[in-house]
Amino acid sequence: MKIQYDKLVDAKGLKCPHPLMLVKQCFKNLEKGQIVLLEATDPHTDLDLQVWCDRFHHKIISTKELENVFLFWIKS
Repeated sequence: MKIQYDKLVDAKGLKCPHPLMLVKQCFKNLEKGQIVLLEATDPHTDLDLQVWCDRFHHKIISTKELENVFLFWIKS
């Protein structure tokens, strides 16, 4: 199943906390209910991302790993 998204955040090659910082910046320009696809290569991205989503009431609706790239679909 392919998940539609509104914005793509490419954080490949960046270490935490930079992927999260890029997502936070992207969310400033989103409307409620829009979806961001985050592509990251740092395996620790999920920890920071989950804490941030819980704190600010966003939801990780799906995750996937594909050829050492971690994909996160996040709903605002």
